[in-house]
Amino acid sequence: MPSTRKTLTRGIPLLAITVTAALAFSACSSDSSAVPTSNPTSSASNALSSVYSNAAVASAADLIPDSTMAKIKARGKLIVAEALDAPLLSQQDPSNPDNVEGFDADLAKLLAIYILGTPSVEIIPPASETREALLQNGTVDVVFNTYTITTERDAQVDFAGPYLQSGLAVAVKSDNTSIQSVSDLGGKTVIVGANTPAVTAVPEQQPTAKVVSFATDPEAVLALTQGRGDAYVQDFTLLASDAASNKAIKVVGQPFTTESYGIGLKNNDTQFKSFINAWLTKIEASGDWAKVWNATLGSAVTSSTPTPPAIGSVPGS
Repeated sequence: MPSTRKTLTRGIPLLAITVTAALAFSACSSDSSAVPTSNPTSSASNALSSVYSNAAVASAADLIPDSTMAKIKARGKLIVAEALDAPLLSQQDPSNPDNVEGFDADLAKLLAIYILGTPSVEIIPPASETREALLQNGTVDVVFNTYTITTERDAQVDFAGPYLQSGLAVAVKSDNTSIQSVSDLGGKTVIVGANTPAVTAVPEQQPTAKVVSFATDPEAVLALTQGRGDAYVQDFTLLASDAASNKAIKVVGQPFTTESYGIGLKNNDTQFKSFINAWLTKIEASGDWAKVWNATLGSAVTSSTPTPPAIGSVPGS
């Protein structure tokens, strides 16, 4: 997914992050500074404390000698490319810069626990165009960064997963009870972002809907809150971020189109890919994936917890 957020430019010491609870969307920076995180105290952290306490840890036999996971274990930290300005996915707390939390950040820390036994993570914020290079040159071990799986990217890097599916979703005013999903948009005035997939997707789904376009996401959100449309259709992760910062709106239903996100890995590292896919299978079966969802992205959505996407279900995964 392309970055639309402000680049982080201030220098941050190169330190490992050791955290005991939850850490919180799109790629944000070409700055290669690493970010430490420790002792988060947010509500998401509190909600996930038992998940961290009981997280799965790989057996010694899983850490194959000379493998990437064995090297990470010997190093004592997992190096992750993830954003610092992505609400509900991976966002740095401005009042406590050591705290980064959200769906991507929490999963990265659970992976660190699986390899190391402790959530020791070093964050390097990427830009959309630098993610492949960071993997190829070994700067990072993995990318958790709403990284859409495509066959073109798969020629340059590997993907574990998919671990998350996004797509177009519906937001309405918080007091709206009549619209629960895209199926309720017939005959309604629907706000969309200009030059986004929603411009064509909404008429395809609901031919009787009246579509009105706005140039930017803030303009579209403002139009929704002012009642200039009945609903706003945009990418789910962006809507969830909007809803997290603006209690006047909420996200309803599940995405009605599909965009699959994977965990980026260095190309042709089949051992590490199998290892991470096995870990994903475990956290999905244990319910930890759902708990992380509910504490982060799910906190801004009125619908039920989604089923994780099937691993290997997308070309390029």
